[in-house]
Amino acid sequence: MSKKKRGASDGRAGRDQIKSSRAPSVRPPQAAVPASISDDTAWHAVRSPLRLQILEAIRAAPGIDARALSAALNTSAPRLYYHINILLQSGLIVGSERKDSDSRRETTRGPEALVYRARAANFPDGFFTKGEESLRRREAIVRELFEGGMSKAISSISEQDVHLTVRREHLSDAEAARVKSLLSQVESILSSARARRHAESKVLPATHFVGCAFCDLDGELPDGPLGSA
Repeated sequence: MSKKKRGASDGRAGRDQIKSSRAPSVRPPQAAVPASISDDTAWHAVRSPLRLQILEAIRAAPGIDARALSAALNTSAPRLYYHINILLQSGLIVGSERKDSDSRRETTRGPEALVYRARAANFPDGFFTKGEESLRRREAIVRELFEGGMSKAISSISEQDVHLTVRREHLSDAEAARVKSLLSQVESILSSARARRHAESKVLPATHFVGCAFCDLDGELPDGPLGSA
């Protein structure tokens, strides 16, 4: 290869890296599925609430394309491509060429070029719990999801329909066991709803937001609720 051709090739590669909003290539790199968020690539992939939404949508509707994802998540194509590329590089999803014989586009780029599937229906066992770094990162994800989800839930409905109370209380062992039992029931309901949604193989809009937090705390507790609306 001549120096001139090599220089042109290097320039194109540089532009592809800079223009990260461009649609993913037809043959994206097939990274191994990460085992834990202690892996920096995995952490980068799941630390964004939007990327978690994209991943969940792809799990719910295997073979979905970027056009359908964009409509379902109300996200522009350039922004979507940026996040999809990060998920592809992490190994959590894979992209493949559309098999539809009547596809309107034969180009290797664009909203209809690829369809996406998750590498697994769920995160691997221990994905969020392998080591102190994973636990710390999991805490950061949960905090952002909880705060962001709560904010969106409150802003989407009228104040008359909202009741939010956040409290920290000292519980006896029996009270803590009862709360954990109730949370298990909530988890069971959510798991059933998720299985029903996935069985339909399409992206459905959320109807309710459920946020639960239960953890051990040190230090003195304030008297009264931390906040309410």
